[in-house]
Amino acid sequence: MKDKPVHLEEDHEFIINGYSHQGEGIGRIDNFTVFVPGAILGERVRVKITEVKKNFARGQLEEIILSSPFRVEPRCSVYNFCGGCQLQHIVYEKQLEIKKVMVQDALMRLGHQKVEVLPVIGMEYPWRYRNKGHFQVEQEKGKLHLGFYRAGSYDFIPASGCVLFSSQINKLVSYLEELLSLQKVVVYNRRTGKGNLRNILIRESRNNREIMMVFITKEEILGFDQSILNSITRIFPQVVSIYQNINKDYRSVLWGKDFRLLKGKVDLEDAIGPFRFKISPQSFFQVNVAQAQILNEKILEYSHLSGEETVIDSYCGTAAISIYLANYAQKVYGMEIEKSAIRDAKINSELNQIFNLKFFSGRVEEWLYRWRKRGEKAQIIIVDPPRKGCSEEALKEIVKIRPRQILYVSCNPATLARDLKYLTKDDYKLEKVLPIDMFPQTGHIECLAYLKR
Repeated sequence: MKDKPVHLEEDHEFIINGYSHQGEGIGRIDNFTVFVPGAILGERVRVKITEVKKNFARGQLEEIILSSPFRVEPRCSVYNFCGGCQLQHIVYEKQLEIKKVMVQDALMRLGHQKVEVLPVIGMEYPWRYRNKGHFQVEQEKGKLHLGFYRAGSYDFIPASGCVLFSSQINKLVSYLEELLSLQKVVVYNRRTGKGNLRNILIRESRNNREIMMVFITKEEILGFDQSILNSITRIFPQVVSIYQNINKDYRSVLWGKDFRLLKGKVDLEDAIGPFRFKISPQSFFQVNVAQAQILNEKILEYSHLSGEETVIDSYCGTAAISIYLANYAQKVYGMEIEKSAIRDAKINSELNQIFNLKFFSGRVEEWLYRWRKRGEKAQIIIVDPPRKGCSEEALKEIVKIRPRQILYVSCNPATLARDLKYLTKDDYKLEKVLPIDMFPQTGHIECLAYLKR
């Protein structure tokens, strides 16, 4: 067997000639692929090899010998350590071009699709767009810190001053660090299983700037008294809802089953375009409301609804897309496996006074099968699955229902390409793919694919 041309801890110099699907730079040594986070196409770099696999290696950027004209100084002080923003070192207009190429490459290489990808719709101000943060909690020498784990590890990175959150959230994070440190709150230790406070979730309504907080604890006890909650809401009157979630699981799961409202409102309320949405602690709600509005408007535009259609919104979540389409269709049916999301969807449809919506809880493929067996028809099917994409069973049922249009929303170009390959092998033609930059500064990209029978 031929020896690999790279080994751990070696330094190598080469030119970056491509990007990975996550926005990492790609270089090659004797035709052996090396992924380099933080490198830009065309740059000549010196890299230290940190990981070697059968068909590729990863390297740490040690020196930029020839710099790209598109390189900028990252705004975030922990950018080089965090890994949450893969593209912050690249001028924003170039980020959009890179994301278009990432989508185009995935569609060609994995889906054999020759459609021209439309230009990416970006943001006028691509900062401070995130309305939700799930903060890890660490304690060092009695001082409590909120932050995130470095990508791919459990290395803790402090998050105060993150440029993707509003200044309001960042100020609250700093205040919580001081307040909970003074109270000597005991933090959960992932390695030993001891301690209590595991995480803190912060959600912000961009419509009215109100905030919901959830303290996630291992024990039934909160670990601090009501006076702390009163201090938070006195200094930050925007905090209108405080919950406790009890998560006794030793694994790294997000939620336990038990939620307790400690202070304030049951829900937040936010808006996408003209529509209002109630948000509970567990609700799925787009983290970038401005771009979510553009996505929903494009779905409505591409649907060409006349008012006579039956629409199926599979993987409907809390019904943001369903509600956007309902006034222009005869009926909209939403389906979702998460029962809490269906509960929120029903609340949201009532809140917006929309009554031609029906929601069903269960696996999408099973519901579509029953729908088809009853002889029901649908002219349009919306598909908005999680990152893993659709199951083959769900795709089979969609094709058998034979809608005239399929609108596929995806946050993963690789699984989108795979599923489009299945959908276009017989009756459906991929007309266009529109990327929308839902997550500026990161390697993630949302796409809307429009298929016609």
